[in-house]
This record gives sequence, structure tokens and C-alpha cells, in this order.
Amino acid sequence: MKLHQKGFLLVAISKSGGIWDQQLIEKVFAEYGESGGFREKTLRIALDELASAGLIKRIESKLETINGQSNLLFKYQVSDFGITRMVDTGLLLP
Repeated sequence: MKLHQKGFLLVAISKSGGIWDQQLIEKVFAEYGESGGFREKTLRIALDELASAGLIKRIESKLETINGQSNLLFKYQVSDFGITRMVDTGLLLP
């Protein structure tokens, strides 16, 4: 049984120390065998939700052209609160 996608995002971010959203999306696509614009937007919404909840934080941003389209990208890091919640829910060992 695979980890739910928000949990997967949290674990991937915590292992990296800081990772760009585009890299996270590529990891999710590879792990779950998904692709496409709709799924990418859904994952970006999930990242926004995690940031709004205070579990992750944006530590850097940049404007980049991907497939001929300008996109605002964010680099994420797990917050102290996020680490605490991950330990509480078993996503991260103390």
C-alpha cells in the first residue's frame, strides 16, 4: 500500500531539506504513475494546502519558462510544526 500523496510530499520534502515544486511533481508522477496538467495543478494545490496549514514553508521562488509557458516555482522546506506533526502521525521517526 502506497502512502497518500500529501504524506508522500511531506516525506519527500523532509528528506531533501529543500526542494523545488517541479522536482516534487516529477517524483510524484514517477511514484504513482501519473502525468498531465490536471494532476500537476492538483499537486500544486496540495502544496498550497500544506503551506497554508503551516506544515511546509516556501523558502525561495523563481520565474521559469517550462514548455513555452512562464511559471512561478517555489522551493519548499518542512517547518518545525510540520516535523512535529509528521512525528505525531508516524510519517517521521523521532
